[in-house]
Amino acid sequence: MPTNLDDANVLRTLDPDDMMGLVLGFPEQCEKAIAIARSAPIAPLPTPPASVIVTGLGGSAIGGDLLRALMESEASIPCFVNRDYHLPSFVGPSTLVITASYSGNTEETLSAYADARRAGAQVVAITSGGTLGEQARTDGYTVITVPGGQPPRSATGYLFFPMLIALERLGILSDQSAAIDEALAQLRAKRDALRPDVPSVQNPAKQMANALYGRLPVVHGTTGYLSVAAVRWKCQFHENAKTLAISSAYPELDHNEIVGWAHARAQASNWSLITLRDPDLSAKMQKRVEVTTGLIGDTAQKHDITAEGDSLLARMLGAIYLGDWVSLYLAYAYNLDPTAIENIDTLKAELGKVPA
Repeated sequence: MPTNLDDANVLRTLDPDDMMGLVLGFPEQCEKAIAIARSAPIAPLPTPPASVIVTGLGGSAIGGDLLRALMESEASIPCFVNRDYHLPSFVGPSTLVITASYSGNTEETLSAYADARRAGAQVVAITSGGTLGEQARTDGYTVITVPGGQPPRSATGYLFFPMLIALERLGILSDQSAAIDEALAQLRAKRDALRPDVPSVQNPAKQMANALYGRLPVVHGTTGYLSVAAVRWKCQFHENAKTLAISSAYPELDHNEIVGWAHARAQASNWSLITLRDPDLSAKMQKRVEVTTGLIGDTAQKHDITAEGDSLLARMLGAIYLGDWVSLYLAYAYNLDPTAIENIDTLKAELGKVPA
């Protein structure tokens, strides 16, 4: 049986490192990150970049995914996200490389940083310190330093907003003030609706967590920014709730995954489909979702989430924040500590034994 999500004492016992406090404090984290980025010394770029590439892993890379989704809608140059030891061969003096490592010691990001330096790329580093902060500062690059000391997946505000504000200040993105104000207001409203003292009968995040108990979540994103949100939901299910999840994006999933559902009943009897919808879906995309979910039929339990807000930024951050709450409550439902990541810790320890 799942843990009673309305029992505050049990939830506190399950959460010795206070992941709940970090989720509750996310709107203020975003505000603080914005203030840090607006006051940080950011050196002008020697030449306008032809592209932006964000390099990072895990929680430090999600900010890059958010930035890419936003730039696809609003910028005149492309943005790419690199999750590897090495940068693509096109990186050079006309590339702005944003190196994002919350700890400052992520080995893959440090390797990619070295690639950027050798390639003569323009570099901005975002970190709480560590080797990355030290090296980038020594090399004369812009470093935006954010507060450390929490799990990277809980530091999305610290990792994303400095990227956004840096590009705004460098003239790559237009003024984001109105979208930021709306996004912050929406985050605060969602917190008020989803916080732990709101009982399950009135709390959509608790209701979804209870419905997902014992099931494998499959998260579908219906637009570019919601495909990013779907990946974020998946990763939060993995790390917070310690449960496998799958994410896919329209329209690509209609060219492959849709066929896999044809004989999935034996596999998917305990799956749950979560569809993240944009409120302004085109008639064609609405039809895609309607036909696809109809073909899936009753093979999987279904949940529909529609993003809220006027700006892309508000819709994107609101959708992600809801997923954070659902994954947190699902961890509690499983009687698990949401902060612990033993398998990642074991992997890092073993990798540390291998010479560089």
